[in-house]
Amino acid sequence: MARSVSISEETIIAMLRELPESTLLDILSKMLVESDAPPLTDEESASYREALKEHERGELVSWHDVQQAPLRRPT
Repeated sequence: MARSVSISEETIIAMLRELPESTLLDILSKMLVESDAPPLTDEESASYREALKEHERGELVSWHDVQQAPLRRPT
């Protein structure tokens, strides 16, 4: 049985920033695929299609830039 622990958001983000990009993408892929079972809403589908178009146009953020970005709390 998995044990639960409390950890701050800042600590989790700092830990994720230290991972190699391939490892992070693997973790995120498993989280999204394995835990997000409901079908996408129309808004989510539209957002996903737009993200694919942005990727095709080369509108990407490098993993290095993400690692260097300051932490911001959502407002």
